[in-house]
Amino acid sequence: MHATLPAMPTDRPVRGDGVTLHARDWGGEASALAVVLLHGLSSNARIWDGVARRLAAAGLRPVALDQRGHGESEQPDSGYDFATVTSDLGHALGALGIRRPLLAGHSWGGNVALQYAAGHPGGVAGLALVDGGFVDAADWAGSDRAAARKRMEPPRFAVPLSAWLDGARRWLPPGVDQAEPWVREFLRAGVEVDGDGIARARFHFDNHMQVVDALYDQPVSRLLPEVTCPVLLCPAGGQRGSDKRAAVERAQRLRPDARVTWFEDSMHDIPLQHPAELADALIRFAAEVRGRG
Repeated sequence: MHATLPAMPTDRPVRGDGVTLHARDWGGEASALAVVLLHGLSSNARIWDGVARRLAAAGLRPVALDQRGHGESEQPDSGYDFATVTSDLGHALGALGIRRPLLAGHSWGGNVALQYAAGHPGGVAGLALVDGGFVDAADWAGSDRAAARKRMEPPRFAVPLSAWLDGARRWLPPGVDQAEPWVREFLRAGVEVDGDGIARARFHFDNHMQVVDALYDQPVSRLLPEVTCPVLLCPAGGQRGSDKRAAVERAQRLRPDARVTWFEDSMHDIPLQHPAELADALIRFAAEVRGRG
């Protein structure tokens, strides 16, 4: 690890588009390539902790952002369309002094990263799509909007925090090191707790469904060819096997220059299940991006 790198990240508020966001900045040397890490729907920035510390050790500057409504960021009742969340991202990058980052997005975060990269030619050094952002939602969620909304509807719950944490640990994918403090912090950041100790989803139901509608309407197949920077696809092989491979093959037809790194035995949450392997893939991609200048 570079001696100048901090052992721990700095948590800081940054301005989005009329909302205060939370950034987890691992710092780095002035010349370090910034790797901006975007989490998925109803997730939070802490899912990237296991990846980010390895990126920092490799001399990069990882910054994980809580998108609006998630983690420690403010949660307004609107603004979950792609125009607004990408505006949030642009404002945050400016506040952090980051230019031409490598954007890495997981799940919905991949869709946000894709939208931003397509809308900012020359403004992104590289785009890494981690099991998200490379398939039209209608193709996997169903061609009928009502059916797709039902499929992507989040669960509603109101249970004691201890009971929720115990249950959440049971659904963690295989291989997750539950002894890691950041794993517990990731789980805890996903809920809000009232004065009676009752936990509910941090990201509110109606806001979640705004994201679902935005995902359903996003033209991924049109946006992918509009991206001008190098692209890395990181699909998980442990779910929807043949459907996932068909989606990746179509993405490669749209972007023949895209690199693909399969996580064959991984479930959807690759940053949580395989942080070391994902960090290695991003470090290799960062070296390629920097090599292109």
